[in-house]
Amino acid sequence: MMNKIKKVRILLGMTQKDVAKQIGVTQAMYSMIENGKRKPSKKTAAKIEELFGISLFFVD
Repeated sequence: MMNKIKKVRILLGMTQKDVAKQIGVTQAMYSMIENGKRKPSKKTAAKIEELFGISLFFVD
């Protein structure tokens, strides 16, 4: 799932830092989420979904 959010982020022309700032986490935390080292909280997942306009349920 998380590798796919990386693809979406890149398609949108955003950096990890851009996304992290907009969803309210550090760049390091977002990197861990994107690389599958940490699962996002429900709140963070909802912010990612809203920002990217996707449902993480269907990304897996």
